[in-house]
Amino acid sequence: MIPITIESLIAPARVIPDLRARDLWQVVGEMTRIAALDAPMDQAAAQEAVFFRRQSSSFAFGRGVALPHAMIVGLERPMGVFARLSPALDLDAPDDRPVDLALLILSVDGDEATLLRALACAARRLRDREVTARLHSADGAEALHAVLTSDAWRGEAGNDDRPSDPAPHGQEFDKSVNVLDDRGIMLSSAQIDRGLHRSGNLIVGK
Repeated sequence: MIPITIESLIAPARVIPDLRARDLWQVVGEMTRIAALDAPMDQAAAQEAVFFRRQSSSFAFGRGVALPHAMIVGLERPMGVFARLSPALDLDAPDDRPVDLALLILSVDGDEATLLRALACAARRLRDREVTARLHSADGAEALHAVLTSDAWRGEAGNDDRPSDPAPHGQEFDKSVNVLDDRGIMLSSAQIDRGLHRSGNLIVGK
């Protein structure tokens, strides 16, 4: 089993502090271009694969966060590309909030279990309100990478631990990440950890 941590998914060179795009196609195009610099893949094919996946999976899971994803021929392990978007995009999130934080997950072709574990790893990090608040304010790729992959910044001066990214009224989120298959069946934490998943489509979020 391929070990997956948020540190293994995201390298500093694959962090985009200010991705300016008018739609999701442009966003994914730039993110797959960055990914293709670090891994053996066809950028155009990767972009198409992500959009094919979107036909049956929800990328946005609320609080301004999206996890576009696909399985890519030629990859030997999952990888991620993070971007802070400007302007935010409407991606039909469950809370109707536009997306301005995106983490692209590309994984091993034909290995649904590994894709599932990579998505769960990314979602666990990005469900943290303090992390997303810092991602909105961090200055530059190195600072963003540190927030994504380390907890060393927690407790710094000026951080009073209050949730600075509240959910909209009536849209409170719990602390769990729900991973559903394409039939709407929620997977248990044990299934997530073991990577048990029989269908081709994932929905990550509440």
